[in-house]
Amino acid sequence: MKKLISLIVLSLSASLAVADDHASGPLFYGQSFGFVADDPAAVVAAMDKWRSSDAGKATPNTVVLLQNLVNGDYKSTHQVNVFYANTAAMDESAMAVADDRGWRAFQSSMQKLTEPEWENTYAILRAKVGEGDITSANPVSIIYGLTVTDAPAFMAAFNQMWGSAEIQNFPGAVYFGRNIASGAMPGTHFITFVADSRGKLMEAVTRMQASEQMAAYLSQIGDTRKLEQTSMTVEAKRWAN
Repeated sequence: MKKLISLIVLSLSASLAVADDHASGPLFYGQSFGFVADDPAAVVAAMDKWRSSDAGKATPNTVVLLQNLVNGDYKSTHQVNVFYANTAAMDESAMAVADDRGWRAFQSSMQKLTEPEWENTYAILRAKVGEGDITSANPVSIIYGLTVTDAPAFMAAFNQMWGSAEIQNFPGAVYFGRNIASGAMPGTHFITFVADSRGKLMEAVTRMQASEQMAAYLSQIGDTRKLEQTSMTVEAKRWAN
């Protein structure tokens, strides 16, 4: 099964905006599942039914359904992201569904409605997000998947870029994460930019790419990383507990 690094915006407090991954560890964790869905409305109905059940309401996580806009070699049309505040929440979520009939029925429905393609697990190390950064119910994300080959050199350059006005004043949210498990798919880290719409995201990313700070960053990182893939998604619906 092919696997892919993916991520979308999660509501976080402004206090996490300049969190240091070396000092505080991951901010939160995520799992993503990519699949082909011929009937997206039926998938939403199945997810609505599950999340409205007692067990669904008891799971301490946030679930987001996304439509893939640009997906490279992958054929998956959609993906589901599941976010956990910490590792304890991951364990609690697993326990909540372990012997639940509703969960088994939901899984059976998804098997009939979708064709799975990939899945992965990751940790979010940094987040630039503040109140008002994202106001749309359907924000759009662009995700850059990277293989970092020289972590100290890469982070030295990345730290400067992260503290720059281009990142901290980005008109949306920015996330930096580390892949934990992704099967055979290459990629160790990812950077995600999120904005209210496609146009707003494209305008902001294009402006950032043309900046002097980006030029300096690219010059500094050199061959310390390899760009593995670039993808885009739009949020379709979110279920938060």
